[in-house]
Amino acid sequence: MKPVIALAGALALAGCVSPTVVVVDQKTALERQAAGDYPPLENELEQAGMAPSPEPFAREELAERSDQSGEGVLGELGELYASGETDADLLDRLLLQKCIGEAENGLLVPRPSDCVGGADATELARVIGRENLHRRQLWELLARERGTSSNEVQRLWRGHHLEQVVCGGLVETTDGWEPKPC
Repeated sequence: MKPVIALAGALALAGCVSPTVVVVDQKTALERQAAGDYPPLENELEQAGMAPSPEPFAREELAERSDQSGEGVLGELGELYASGETDADLLDRLLLQKCIGEAENGLLVPRPSDCVGGADATELARVIGRENLHRRQLWELLARERGTSSNEVQRLWRGHHLEQVVCGGLVETTDGWEPKPC
């Protein structure tokens, strides 16, 4: 009888003690990723989609977009952009003005003493620096790919490049600076 009373007492005491049960209704980060849910990436994508940015237009597209009155659809700023000069156009113009020249080493050099007409010194330095940097990078890349020296690539490149220089552009030869014959 004692075991029955002890069991009844234990059951009575067990009814007074309530266990704490926690139900978690959210999955862990790993479980969410396994299910294909990536909130940080989705938020970045949403933010990027909502961020204002300019619409990319080519100069030709802007020039084509005009109404019957002849004024551009995008206004004066669009017209200015469409009529702007590319670096290649600017280099050709500066070569013809003899403000810059194609040196024997393949780089562009300023020629202020020979310059015919006006040229902005800041713009001149900017375009020469950028073009010379691009040329040096190209020579290094080609030299690495071909396993040869940068000087050899530079010499071969200049031979091909001189064929594309605008007629009348100032070119350095063994005899000095001369306009490129056509």
